[in-house]
Amino acid sequence: MAEHTVRLYRDTAGQFRWQRRARNGRVISDSAEGYTTKGAALDGLYLANRDGDHYQFIDDTAP
Repeated sequence: MAEHTVRLYRDTAGQFRWQRRARNGRVISDSAEGYTTKGAALDGLYLANRDGDHYQFIDDTAP
């Protein structure tokens, strides 16, 4: 079972953001800024969360 969940989503302004949550639901990190492209958001996500084997990735950006 994954230790954390990382969710990619769009904010109310339409920008891409990510948020990492622990199993207990607490936010433990986030993008702190919006990205204009999904690719840039994914780059930031992977840079800050290099332990991909330890989290479940959820993409909530699909229309």
